[in-house]
Amino acid sequence: MEEKKRDDLIKKFLFIGIVALLFIPMFSNRYKLFEIKPLGGSYSQAEDPKFAFENWFEGVYQDQKQNYIEESLIFKPLFVRIYNQYYHDFYNIGRANSVVVGKSGYLYESYYIKAYLGRDFIGDKEIQAKVKKLSLVVDTLKSKGVELIVVFAPGKGSFYSEFIPEKFNPNDKTITNYEVYNEKLLKSSIHYLDFRKWFLSKKSTSKYPLFPKTGIHWSKYGELLAADSLLRYINSISQFKKTPELIIGEVEVSNIMRDTDDDIEKGMNLYYDIPDLEMGYPVFSIHKEKINNQPKVLTISDSYYWGMFNWGLSKKAFNNGQFWYYNEAIYPDSYEKPIKVSDINIIDEVEKNDIVILMSTDAYLYKFAFGFIDQLYAAYFPPEVPTK
Repeated sequence: MEEKKRDDLIKKFLFIGIVALLFIPMFSNRYKLFEIKPLGGSYSQAEDPKFAFENWFEGVYQDQKQNYIEESLIFKPLFVRIYNQYYHDFYNIGRANSVVVGKSGYLYESYYIKAYLGRDFIGDKEIQAKVKKLSLVVDTLKSKGVELIVVFAPGKGSFYSEFIPEKFNPNDKTITNYEVYNEKLLKSSIHYLDFRKWFLSKKSTSKYPLFPKTGIHWSKYGELLAADSLLRYINSISQFKKTPELIIGEVEVSNIMRDTDDDIEKGMNLYYDIPDLEMGYPVFSIHKEKINNQPKVLTISDSYYWGMFNWGLSKKAFNNGQFWYYNEAIYPDSYEKPIKVSDINIIDEVEKNDIVILMSTDAYLYKFAFGFIDQLYAAYFPPEVPTK
């Protein structure tokens, strides 16, 4: 008899426990009982839909409400991380847009690998035509007192080519956009800085990694070396106006990633961190007080310039020059109100500057300068309208 009572008691406790577990998500959502780390990366949160009879009868409201509830579950980030970790550990798959898990856990985005292998090659003829247009634009700008510098940033695929996974057939490499652009630019009179080549030449001797293991951009240490070289180059071609000096001081070594040094991994939303390299994080400053007449510098670039822009290179060294992100959004102006390059008079805005920088990582050379060259060429050399 006592044994039956004990069994009944155990069953009751189990039933209560199961019911309690079922209600935990509901109470957690309502009363925020647990602190769950939010998901990283770029995604849009579903909004709580407003009730409308029309949407109700069409079934739209129900679908939107269900989607909102599912997106708002407090444990969703935890479940997503566990799910992503499973795919990473057992299948070597990164469940994030374009992410590739390479050998030894090195992370890439697929288009950097394709650029290194020549899979996005646009052809010699198209590159030749673009460099020819650029040369004419450069000459026109120079006549108006504006210098233009082409800057090629390195890419993760070309820098860590040894870790590219075999499924990409890394030994099957063909001619690349970088190789042809490099050849044409070296033969031209265009100011040209090749950080891709420079980073590779320093790879084995650099005291600190120039690229991280789990990020897609150059390391913070590499970024500062590039910025220092860029400032020195500007001063070598600018006769009267000079940029201030970038002082790189003591370097803190850490295997805890900062800023963008693990930006791919953050977007993968894993449960455990991937072991990283020991990275160098320098203390640095810009000595602005000695320079009274800085050049105004406009930078057109992909995301490789964001780090420099965020720590104040344009503000402190480029005389508050603008950053045209992918030649689309204008910063810092767009922080207050979105302003697009397509909304401005491109000639007027460009000619306000002393120097224009066109920066691109090798993964984006298939669309180098993001339309800027064509836009400025069309503005300076409009097609003749045939007369009747």
